[in-house]
Amino acid sequence: MVTLADVAKRAGVSVGVVSRLLNGDDTLRAREETKQRVRAAAAELEYTPNYAARALRKARVGVIGLAVHDASNPVYSEIIAGAQAEAAKAGYALMLADVDALATDDEMFKRFVSGGAIDGLLLQRAGTAADSLVSKIASGEVPTVLLNDRTRGAIGSVAVDDYAAAHLAVSHLIELGHRDVALLQVDGPRSRADRRRKGWAEALEGAGLEAPKSRVFSGGHTAEQGYRGMTELLSARTRPTAVFAANVLAAVGALSAAHDMGVRVPGDVSLAGLHDVFVANFLQPRLTVVKLPLFELGARAVTLLLGQMENEPARHESVQEPAPVMIPRESTAPPPDGG
Repeated sequence: MVTLADVAKRAGVSVGVVSRLLNGDDTLRAREETKQRVRAAAAELEYTPNYAARALRKARVGVIGLAVHDASNPVYSEIIAGAQAEAAKAGYALMLADVDALATDDEMFKRFVSGGAIDGLLLQRAGTAADSLVSKIASGEVPTVLLNDRTRGAIGSVAVDDYAAAHLAVSHLIELGHRDVALLQVDGPRSRADRRRKGWAEALEGAGLEAPKSRVFSGGHTAEQGYRGMTELLSARTRPTAVFAANVLAAVGALSAAHDMGVRVPGDVSLAGLHDVFVANFLQPRLTVVKLPLFELGARAVTLLLGQMENEPARHESVQEPAPVMIPRESTAPPPDGG
């Protein structure tokens, strides 16, 4: 492993100068040429900070918390994998927790974070009262980063491109010939829901089509909510020829609702969802989805959190690479009447 001493030797400066520069010490007095030489040496040697050693020096416990709603949700699996990989690389263990369970006893949770059980927290919100309680308590005690959330403020955040994903899914349906595309709206943080709705609307409007409010139905983020939303949608006086479900589990529920109502997918109605999970490829029909970089989201969130743990200011970032990818499967096809 490359050390600070190796970088210092390559740059021809002291270890102290390297440490202070790479840790963002604004009080360091050094010529710009010297700073550039140190950064170049670090890049050439592919130096990465030894967070594990820092944790020992700063009496940390070496544990990062990750709190989500319903840990069994398959959408979280890639986020968890990315966060785990990045945490392990930095010498930290990842502790998984449920937001609602943490919020049931706020005094216990306060003692948990103030007592040093974790060094920082990653939080996936779903727009509930429990989210507000957990984020308020945690952010007052430990560095905190919100997952797939664009909320600005003292808490850091990292998000994927929900707008691009929704726009891509609806554009796929339009390219198949659909002119009447409904939306099963996701719930949770307003920024997430708004960007997915905007992607749906602007894809339609960009093709010269309407995106009326009457075609927006509540789909939630669970299969049960998606089932209810699709039932309401298919019970409307006129049915759309295609549906974009802004959450893959809602899409799973929507598919089941269509089956129970005798509506063929994609024979009568095409259906596309957002996020790819393993079950999407084992449904009947197999579900068309847009895949988002969730592994990279989890990894980037840990990187931001580690920065905050080193007293860097909270940052708000969006994961742009890799870009959302359309995965066409059997649940989408041209409309039966040609549109």
